[in-house]
Amino acid sequence: MRAASLTDPDWDLVRRCQNASGADFEEAYRQLFVLYKNRVYTVCLRVTGNEEDALDAAQETLVTLARRVHEFGFRSRFSSWVYRIAVNAAIDVRRRRLETTHGPVSIMLGNGEGESVQELSTDPTASDPLVRTETEESRDLVQQALSSINPRFSSLLVLRYVQGLSYEEIAEILECNLGTVKSRLNRAHAALREFLTHHGGESYLEP
Repeated sequence: MRAASLTDPDWDLVRRCQNASGADFEEAYRQLFVLYKNRVYTVCLRVTGNEEDALDAAQETLVTLARRVHEFGFRSRFSSWVYRIAVNAAIDVRRRRLETTHGPVSIMLGNGEGESVQELSTDPTASDPLVRTETEESRDLVQQALSSINPRFSSLLVLRYVQGLSYEEIAEILECNLGTVKSRLNRAHAALREFLTHHGGESYLEP
């Protein structure tokens, strides 16, 4: 991606990792690790909903990053590549946790991708309860919601509102177009609002 080549500050460090070996690789990777460890953990914590699973998912992500950094092809932002690995790891850990507790389950919890969900707004960012509750000290209820709805929806909300990524960056992470990102965000908002409505969070929603 040409735009990424002009704006991505991580590419030089990635090239150092790819061209190094031994102690030189360890030093270059250590810098990548420091750069991304907190962002990776935050995504994993919000998607999985607990510290133990978040640590497992973050560790899987960072191990995968070290093992596969040589495969990065410089066709996107490096951060998009890392977030994609982190989201998939968090969803996998959450799925394994559910299967351990409840037996085999579908990853499509709540409203599935193919279901028709009424869009509450033509603008996916309008009156978003995740943003409002985070500013109203209601993090526990929000996290409970993120841990309960479809993990693919919760990961979208985390990328957009916790990590502050643009639609374009999310599209790059998910490898889809902008229209798909906006449509999925609308469904994610609907699932989040439905949970809040049924768990005493009506006051966080716009009339």
